Amino acid sequence: MRKRGVGLVLSLVLFAVLDELLGLLIPDKVSDVAFAVVATGMLIGLVLVVHGTSVRNRWGINSEQVNCPRCHAAAPRVRKPKSRRETLWGGGTCDKCGCEVDKWGNPITA
Repeated sequence: MRKRGVGLVLSLVLFAVLDELLGLLIPDKVSDVAFAVVATGMLIGLVLVVHGTSVRNRWGINSEQVNCPRCHAAAPRVRKPKSRRETLWGGGTCDKCGCEVDKWGNPITA
């Protein structure tokens, strides 16, 4: 437990030193612009995720259990993506019948 506390204190000191160095190297206007760009990007991403969840498109997040539309088998909780589309946007392939579904449980036609 003692080592964890020492590491935490050292990391806080390191972050404080880095913050001061960056404050000296980067003018306030540049950091303000960088913050505005990053904050705008995060806000756009948040809007995309909220909208995607409400209309059930690829940007949304589905936390509910999905069943295969053909054989009605439950999808496993831990996904094993079999394609790049499944890796990037979610969904999966049914182990029983081979039906490819999106993250909302809709069948995907090629």
